[in-house]
Amino acid sequence: MPPPNGHGQKEEIKRQLDLLWSERWGRLPLTVFALLLTAIYLPLWVSLLCTFVDIGCELVTMRYMRALDPKRHRWRYRFVLACTFVMQLAYAIAPALIWQMNDEYAKAFAVGLVMATLMQLISARTIHMPFGYSGFAAATTAILIGNTNYWLMQSDYHGLAFSTLAAIGGLAYTLIAMLSNNRLHRSAALDRKAALESNKAKSRFLTQMSHELRTPLNAILGMGHAEQRRSKDALSQNRLSVLISAAEGLSTILDDILDMSAIEAGRLPIRPQPAKPQREIAATLALFQPAIASAGLWLTQDVGPRLDEVWMFDPQRLRQCMSNLLSNALKNTAQGGIHVSAQMVLRASEAPLLCVEIADTGPGIPTAMHKTLFEPFSQNRKPKAGADSNGLGLSICRTMAQQMGGDLAIAPNRPGQSGARFILTLQLGAAPPAPEANPPLIPAPPNQARAHAGTPMRPVGGTEAGGTSQKSAGLCVLVVDDIATNRLVASTYLRMLGATMIEAESGAQALAVLAGMTPDLILLDMNMPEMNGLETLAKIRALPAPAGKVPVIAMTANAMADHRDLYLSSGVDGYLAKPINPARIEAEIKAVLDKAQGPAAS
Repeated sequence: MPPPNGHGQKEEIKRQLDLLWSERWGRLPLTVFALLLTAIYLPLWVSLLCTFVDIGCELVTMRYMRALDPKRHRWRYRFVLACTFVMQLAYAIAPALIWQMNDEYAKAFAVGLVMATLMQLISARTIHMPFGYSGFAAATTAILIGNTNYWLMQSDYHGLAFSTLAAIGGLAYTLIAMLSNNRLHRSAALDRKAALESNKAKSRFLTQMSHELRTPLNAILGMGHAEQRRSKDALSQNRLSVLISAAEGLSTILDDILDMSAIEAGRLPIRPQPAKPQREIAATLALFQPAIASAGLWLTQDVGPRLDEVWMFDPQRLRQCMSNLLSNALKNTAQGGIHVSAQMVLRASEAPLLCVEIADTGPGIPTAMHKTLFEPFSQNRKPKAGADSNGLGLSICRTMAQQMGGDLAIAPNRPGQSGARFILTLQLGAAPPAPEANPPLIPAPPNQARAHAGTPMRPVGGTEAGGTSQKSAGLCVLVVDDIATNRLVASTYLRMLGATMIEAESGAQALAVLAGMTPDLILLDMNMPEMNGLETLAKIRALPAPAGKVPVIAMTANAMADHRDLYLSSGVDGYLAKPINPARIEAEIKAVLDKAQGPAAS
């Protein structure tokens, strides 16, 4: 194994320091105890001096090993090597002095002390071998000089020869063990580095593949939704429904894979905020109600009264977990229906729990499979025809629930009950006091507010058949994306919602548009050539009002949680991960406009 380069030596010293520092409370007191025991045979001042020098040099070396780079800090590096030599010499001198006594117990005690320091060199000083060599040289010096002096004083040259040969053999074995341990440390460090680099490469691959797949998926879903709304033919409607369902399924798989990657990296974000559990549960059930009804199933609910109060939790993760459980129940239930129960569980000394129970009347899951149910890629029951599953959802949901202070478990059925019964729990925190005045739930269209202030409106384009949204009707939206297909999808959805739009294929074009007029909202792609989304956003925010204050929603194929946090912290007002659909774009527009209207309304 080749010797490490400069950067490798710096990393070795850091790992060496981490090991010494982590074991300091066990190693240093034992060293002090062992050296003070030498006062049985040595003068007390000698024992104290050896103890003071050993511990003092140990603390000094750990202090100066911090951020030590042998190439940049040559003199500091040599100083640490010298301190290591003196430290080991101070320890080894004590047994060398005791060895001079004609007492078999003293000699046994001296041998024990020498073995202890050699074991310490093997176990704790071999990550960066120059430090190990320095300590080994000090121990070797004290051992050989002490042994030689004793036998010469006895004028016993045979004893000197045999004892020296034995000492050299022991020291040689110690050196071999040190080198072997060093190779193990370096091999483990290289394996860890390779694993980290492999994990980074996997993350880059997942991010890139997610980005590349989301753009065509966005086009498939966009055109599918548009044609489904326009088509009057039942066969075409059915075919388009299959197309949209397949594309949405692929999108779900992408989201699950990214969530699993974030979980493995420990980067799954939980964002508690004030919200009403009852409202989030109702919104999730409303989303699934049409699909459940079209499958000929019933959906019932029982929500406790206190859940209509405001609590601190992550509403997005609650909806995500419930959506997965409801989706699984729908996939696996051919007859009967789904019952959802939500209650608050009060605990004496801890925060209350939100307990959501979702039970279906499907075939259920055998008890023997409950142990592996929450493992990734585990599929313990066969969904009904036409329904697919990747086996990641339950594993992801359980991790989310545990990070929110709860859990996800499968419960045994009650007497006379069939199907599967899942219980989702999460911790509810006390919400901060609500402000005195609340903004209106549905804001007035921003252009109307500006018209009163003297800013002219400039509607562009028209609506497309298929219904409009009261919240989005009349809005003028600037869509900025370098890919024409994405602009077409966004414009199609906006026209479905009754909004008008202006297109820009680059950040520069968007700034040119803003120089001549002020839209109500901007949908901004974050991955554009020349001027990317963040650079475009910075230039938009630098414009004078009202153009510089226009709400901006990031519309991007970067769907990792890190990307979302980066964009929101950079100043965008909302975030849409591709592929988008009419419901998501409408919900995000409403949320952003509600937020923008809030300060003015209050």
